[in-house]
Amino acid sequence: MLVRKLLGCRVTVSEKTEKWAGGAFEKMVYQDNLAAVLHGPHDLRMEIVPIETAQAGAETEVQVNIRATGICGSDLHYYHEGGVGSLRMTQGKPMILGHESAGVVTEVGEGVQGLQVGDRVAIEPGKECKSCVYCKAGRYNLCKNMKFCGSLRQGPNHGTLRRYACFPARLCHKIPDNIGYEDGALIEPLAVAVHAVSIRCRPPAGATVAVLGAGPVGLLTAATAFAEGAEDCVMMDINPSRLAFAQQYLPKLKTIQLPLKPKEEDLFMWSEKLAHDLALGEDAIAVVYECTGVESCMNLAVFLARKGGRVMLIGMGNGRTLMPTDVITTREVDILGNFRYANSYPRAIALVEQGRVRLDGLVTHKFSLEDTLRAFETAQQANEGVMKVEIGDF
Repeated sequence: MLVRKLLGCRVTVSEKTEKWAGGAFEKMVYQDNLAAVLHGPHDLRMEIVPIETAQAGAETEVQVNIRATGICGSDLHYYHEGGVGSLRMTQGKPMILGHESAGVVTEVGEGVQGLQVGDRVAIEPGKECKSCVYCKAGRYNLCKNMKFCGSLRQGPNHGTLRRYACFPARLCHKIPDNIGYEDGALIEPLAVAVHAVSIRCRPPAGATVAVLGAGPVGLLTAATAFAEGAEDCVMMDINPSRLAFAQQYLPKLKTIQLPLKPKEEDLFMWSEKLAHDLALGEDAIAVVYECTGVESCMNLAVFLARKGGRVMLIGMGNGRTLMPTDVITTREVDILGNFRYANSYPRAIALVEQGRVRLDGLVTHKFSLEDTLRAFETAQQANEGVMKVEIGDF
């Protein structure tokens, strides 16, 4: 059920505004901390929660007025299923959703350096332990003690779909004047693409790459591949409206609408035949970025990659899948995995600031925080023309 629950409080905003340093920005001073709190499957409630104060200590914090938050596929899984994968919510332990966010610093804890009130920031939503072998190696996205906003793993960990929240200052990355809050919230999914393309699996200069899946992460992956030196990119999806959107967003793309695999057909034979019928060239595709997590697409990716090519798995699948290991072995196709990101926010912000990755147009629908329930309905329906839904005070 969809429940609007405000715990007897009015949602009000004071009329006071304050100019930030330099006079470039203003803030609205809210008198409440409205949040989107998930209690279970289809039980998302708008509630007033306490406003946290930035703490000092080992992790000096800043308080952020969150101005934009994107709805991610994982948010939709939590809303509809009460969890992701094997993780499920426990009765009596609600969780605030959201992790793709940007906002403005409204308070700094004692000892914070490099940030001040009025700085606009993109929020990196995962707090690692900093002491395990993966954190020490700089691969903190693999930290088993990671506390990620809007996730049940090592949680529940409250997310960013609220007016105010506190974060370690090191996870708040300043954004330049030419990046607004709307685009600032897109830095999080762009960081996924940057980690996959710029850090884990950079295309050879002048190469042709393929991207399977024309959703937001797929589009950002293609844009990042172009920025990192790919000459051509083939985008594939089953949805013609998404491919049309992709063509508008990145005119250099070649797009191909894929057929659905009939249930009765053999997975490997269907994938191999489709790769052949697409006639892209046996030696053409240097890297395939798989952004769907769908078994048929993961197999198609292997058959599309040239000998010695690479397949980067970005989409989160539904557990185990069959793979053509004979093809992987005899063609020496490298299969790589990608989980979230590490050390990717600065690169993502720089690509946007320099105009090498364009974000305008990706956010197709915007809602106020009070209208969060309708925003989730819009994102779930995914009607034609819906790409990225954001919530906030833009």
